[in-house]
Amino acid sequence: MSCRSQAPGAPACGESGTGRPALSGENMEVVSLAQPPFVVTNVIVPIPNLPSNLRGLRIAHVSDLHLRRWNVVLRALQDELCALEYDLLVVTGDFCCHPTDWPRTGELAARLFQPVAGRRSAYAVLGNHDDPRLAEMPEIPLEFLQNRAVSVESRDSRVELAGVEQSATGGEDFHRALPGERTHELSILLAHYPSTIFRVPRSRVDLILSGHTHGGQIRWPLLGCLWTNDALPNRMARGLHRVDDTWLYVTSGIGVTPPVKIRVNCPAELSVLTVHNAAEAGQSDDACGEDNSAVLSDTSV
Repeated sequence: MSCRSQAPGAPACGESGTGRPALSGENMEVVSLAQPPFVVTNVIVPIPNLPSNLRGLRIAHVSDLHLRRWNVVLRALQDELCALEYDLLVVTGDFCCHPTDWPRTGELAARLFQPVAGRRSAYAVLGNHDDPRLAEMPEIPLEFLQNRAVSVESRDSRVELAGVEQSATGGEDFHRALPGERTHELSILLAHYPSTIFRVPRSRVDLILSGHTHGGQIRWPLLGCLWTNDALPNRMARGLHRVDDTWLYVTSGIGVTPPVKIRVNCPAELSVLTVHNAAEAGQSDDACGEDNSAVLSDTSV
């Protein structure tokens, strides 16, 4: 199994770009501080009995931006999101470094997503570093799902997209976020904490998208992640995992937080998830990759 990724720098809409070096799957496991801004990881999620019109649905997943100032990483991310083909854009929290930073964070989030969000539907939830007032800023072109669900029309079908509130003030409420029995052909939950998968009603959703762990941020050779900062096994700090009937994808996110503002052996990540019928994807219902993690395609950008 391999994952070929590349440090993005694709042109933004109407602009010219420059070439950028590749980061192979093998290189992702080398301890190095000389990493590209982030890698783009292509992930196949096999969903049993997925309707034919939803097969190939692509979700761009961003998390843990921890915005401080505009920089080359954010510009590269903006360029990549302008160039990528996807059906939904989701952001799973921790826009801020500290909840009190929310006004400045909101300005940076607006600058990042305004050229991007108009291309496709764009949704978000808050994380434990975020003040709930961030979700009330009209200039941020994201629809925040604070303990609620929406029905998204995509590919002539309906997708249930729900979000739980896990901001600095808490307030997680599954009864409001996922009311009643499921009525959609595909159900996706946005939750900042990946440990949400152990609390969500069983079989209620097909896929949970999370961040928070930064993939471990510092991963040691042979040992991997030593601390997830969540009620989660270390082996689940990043990648695709299956718990009962629900998939969980944990992205390594984009930013870092004090006291350690570096990544080692754990590059920042923009995830692109593609859902397929489990049988057509060549995966059993409980198929997973190495260390029970991501089923990755060989697509590079």
